[in-house]
Amino acid sequence: MNLDQRLTELGIVLPASAAPGAQYATGVVHQGLAWISGQLPRDGDRVLVSGKLGREVSIEDARMGARAALIRALAALRDTVGDLQRIDKILRLNVYVNSTEDFSQQSAVADGASALIYELFGPEQGRHARTSVGVAQLPRNAAVELDIVVALGS
Repeated sequence: MNLDQRLTELGIVLPASAAPGAQYATGVVHQGLAWISGQLPRDGDRVLVSGKLGREVSIEDARMGARAALIRALAALRDTVGDLQRIDKILRLNVYVNSTEDFSQQSAVADGASALIYELFGPEQGRHARTSVGVAQLPRNAAVELDIVVALGS
C-alpha cells in the first residue's frame, strides 16, 4: 500500500506546507537524505497546542500536538521532494517540548509523533531513532516542535 492510500485510510489530509519565517529552507535534500526543518502543531497560522508541559498543557494534548506537527513535517517533506512515494525510511525524529524545569515526561509527548510514524509506515519503514528534550521556550509559545530526517529512494 502506498503512503497516500494510508493517509486517506487514517483520514489525514496533508496541509500546504508553511513558508520559512526567515532565511532557511523548509527542507533540504542531500545525498539521498531529506532534512525537514522544525514544525509546530499548526493549522494555518494558528498554533493548536501552546503553553508549557508541567503547567498548563496536558501530556495528552501535547501528544496530539506532536502528531499535528508530524503531519506538517510530512507536508513539508512532500513539498521538498515532490512525492511522498520517494520515502524509503524515516530515520530520525527530534522532538522539543516546551516544559517546566520539573517536567520529565518529554518522551511521552514524543510518542504522539512516533505512534503516527508507525501507523503510516509500519514497523520496518517507520522504525526510527528519536530524541526528545525539554526546552525553556519554543516559537509562538508552541508546546512542541519537531523535525525529521528521511532516507529517500529514487
